[in-house]
Amino acid sequence: MDGSAIPFGYDVENKALVVHAGEAAAIRTIFAEYLAFGSVRQLSAQLDALGVVSKRRTNRHGRVSGGASFSRGALYNILRNPIYIGKVRHKEELYEGLHDAIIDDATWQMAQAQLADHGGKKIRSVRRLAKRLLDGVLFDSKGRAMRTTYANKSVRRDGTPRTKRYWYCATRVPGSKDGTWVERLSADEIERVVLNGLKKRLANTSWLADQIRAHKRNATKVADILQAIERRSVDADKSGDDALVPIFAIIIDRIDAKADRLRISVNLAGMLEPDAADNPTLAAFEIPFQRRQNGRTKPIIITAENAPQQDPGLIALVADARRWVNELLLGKASSVQQITEREGLRSGTVSRILPLARLAPDISRAILEGRQPPQLSSKTLRSLPELPLDWVKQRQILGFAHH
Repeated sequence: MDGSAIPFGYDVENKALVVHAGEAAAIRTIFAEYLAFGSVRQLSAQLDALGVVSKRRTNRHGRVSGGASFSRGALYNILRNPIYIGKVRHKEELYEGLHDAIIDDATWQMAQAQLADHGGKKIRSVRRLAKRLLDGVLFDSKGRAMRTTYANKSVRRDGTPRTKRYWYCATRVPGSKDGTWVERLSADEIERVVLNGLKKRLANTSWLADQIRAHKRNATKVADILQAIERRSVDADKSGDDALVPIFAIIIDRIDAKADRLRISVNLAGMLEPDAADNPTLAAFEIPFQRRQNGRTKPIIITAENAPQQDPGLIALVADARRWVNELLLGKASSVQQITEREGLRSGTVSRILPLARLAPDISRAILEGRQPPQLSSKTLRSLPELPLDWVKQRQILGFAHH
């Protein structure tokens, strides 16, 4: 370590960064709450309610500083700092660090995409590019072409209404008179599954070589294509997954969303220019997935089997419970009724949600990381008749494996 300030979330031991457990928990809370609220202004207020404060530092004279509320600028710096995914930035390029990560890559990418979407510093993000990635190549279970569109949803936070936009793929334009059955898929989710699947396949050199050799006339291109993929992978290691998205848009030939799997066809010769279209090297693979309906009118969410899947509504529900309990304990709210009226909720809603602040730590962590059971949603959690204090019984009721 040089003489620069020690980043929040870490300590220094033997000139190396080591994770500070308490501050690391705060970092995870910052990212989770930002993804739930979608606003740094609201994130700042939420952290104040939760009692999350900046790093406390003691100088050589014994003077203590820090331990105060986070400014919005400080929160932007934390949310954009790649140190929390185990990387360091040097001259606009990212390199693997020698320290442990505090958050996972998926959470980081979601935060960067949300920052870009909400008018922050210009950031090249997978999500912004991926909204157009599958246009013209995605087909539903009946072979019908799907197009990307969006819908707006009104949500309320801290008593203030705001509009949230979500993207989805559909078999026809909203408002169309076409009476045929419409299939909807969450654009962000299906794009994430496709991108992760392609990354894994392109990292499998044995599979790649077999696919290329199967095209006898293109067998001599094995080395060239593998070298091209390796160069792209190096670019991705330095610049993040953004470097892979443009080439993915070139090599994807067709994606069929079957009932329980995605069939992805690619043209590996797209790694080479300019004759890919005239002399294609086609390959295909499948990704098993699960469909989960999140509300009657929302698009179906696609998740790869056994893949973590963060549920913003579920995370927000637990966050609300913790925030409201802290407000009551600290005297920032005088009663449950006051919170109910401020949030514009129905009578009894806050009382039903408050017990969620007592969830077992491993359950809360699993929800934050997207490892909750498939059947657990904000609706099922909110409608529980009673949440036992015993953590073992909580795991049984909510469908978690034995701890």
